Amino acid sequence: MRPIILSLLAAASLQANAQPNFNKDIAGGSDHPLVHRYEGSMLYMVGGTNLGQVKVVDTEAGKPVLKKVEGKTANRYYWGPKGRSPLEIHRNYQQALTAAGFKVLYACETDQCEKAKVQNLVQELPREVNWKSFDAYVSSTFNSANQPGFHLVSAAKPGPGGNTYVMVALSEYTDFQRVRQFVQIVEPTVMEGGKVTVDTRAIQEGLQRDGKVALYGVTFDTNKAVIREQSSEQLEQMAKALQAQPRMKVFIVGHTDDQGEFEANMALSQKRAQAVADALAGKYGIQASRLMPRGVANMAPVASNASDEGRAKNRRVELVVR
Repeated sequence: MRPIILSLLAAASLQANAQPNFNKDIAGGSDHPLVHRYEGSMLYMVGGTNLGQVKVVDTEAGKPVLKKVEGKTANRYYWGPKGRSPLEIHRNYQQALTAAGFKVLYACETDQCEKAKVQNLVQELPREVNWKSFDAYVSSTFNSANQPGFHLVSAAKPGPGGNTYVMVALSEYTDFQRVRQFVQIVEPTVMEGGKVTVDTRAIQEGLQRDGKVALYGVTFDTNKAVIREQSSEQLEQMAKALQAQPRMKVFIVGHTDDQGEFEANMALSQKRAQAVADALAGKYGIQASRLMPRGVANMAPVASNASDEGRAKNRRVELVVR
């Protein structure tokens, strides 16, 4: 997870920043629907990515460690209400997460955090955060020198698409008598494919050089062999490459990831390969005898199926010279 914050900046740098307006949220900002703010806090900064890799704090052999995860990230940074203690805010977050079914991966309060050097562990993570804006108040939230009142809770909740992670780290800004709260949510997501079309020339070069070419611009409805409309451009480029080499015969090979039963994936990949062959023959006039559709399910992965990113790479259609 990519929480929080860099090295401690000089006091003069902090003083150069105008005091935040504690009565007004950042324009266009709102709480994440999964994790609402501590009551009375002001939303100071927001950020996030649709699909990214971040680090969350986990436990290994009883000690805090950073674990890399990926998903849809949402970052929130709050100033707490004046006079509320870091301990009170921390325990409210931890209680709310537990009540919502999250399992705490790691949590510490000030003394324990300092003993385990948790601030030092996470101090560089803010560099990775995609903030809407960024300033010295955020960059000094915690560091290797132990900002006062530092607390952290990192938790996870399993779901059908994978784990959802929430990490809350906070420290006290004594000049304002307010607690700074970094909240990051990482939700499982599947990369939207079909965003890159391989053109005719690249297809021809791949077939001549390697005897095959992988195509991600042909996409299907989930668990179906229905070709999506946005695949038409990629199909057209495939047809042009085959029209330019009229004697070439090819396998059209459907590949899936490893999710679901193998036999079901075999049947699905075959149907998808057949759908591509039917489209090339019926819509673009490629002779059907030149096209041999075959489905191989997840028997030829090009990446690990352990992550969403790897599974997205494995779901593809290939043209293979025969």
